[in-house]
Amino acid sequence: MPNYKLTYFNMRGRAEIIRYIFAYLDIKYEDHRIEQADWSEVKSTLPFGKIPILEVDGLNLHQSLAIARYLTKNTDLAGKTELEQCQADAIVDTLDDFMSRFPWAEKKQDIKDQMFNELLTYDGPHLLQDLDTYLGEKEWLIGNSVRKRKRRAGNTSSHRKQMNYQRQLGLCHKDSKVNLKRLPVAKDGTIQASRRILLAVD
Repeated sequence: MPNYKLTYFNMRGRAEIIRYIFAYLDIKYEDHRIEQADWSEVKSTLPFGKIPILEVDGLNLHQSLAIARYLTKNTDLAGKTELEQCQADAIVDTLDDFMSRFPWAEKKQDIKDQMFNELLTYDGPHLLQDLDTYLGEKEWLIGNSVRKRKRRAGNTSSHRKQMNYQRQLGLCHKDSKVNLKRLPVAKDGTIQASRRILLAVD
């Protein structure tokens, strides 16, 4: 098993999808969270000056979705067929298109708050409706299940945790009607109890 070190700010943001994947797959990793005050020093050491960065046995990978796809390759999260993988990528990219419209770099807080509010108030519901239409009468957005991972011998506690994550991560399941809610992942890799809106910002 490779050694993983994830570096990102001390917030959810672009790294949370990676933390979810680690939690679901029950993979140990170092969750290195930096403060804004240290960012300029860290940034100067990165080839593209952006995070998250996932260090895999000394090799740095960048871009959150590329990292997510690397981690889910050959797992039940990536789709069972090439067509399902393409469909999953399309859903992820659709959500990323929306997330990319948020004014992350805006310096003036009042303007930033206004733009966030407008996107969540006027554009967010349209996205949810599109996702709900895409779901239709199906049980899952892509495929027909999330398969259980094979349990390691003697690891019943880990298996129970993984199955709990699976229920929490089943947010695309019809029972939740694409409500875009999620549970934040704590620094110890567990999923915290308080529900938060997916599109909210720390």
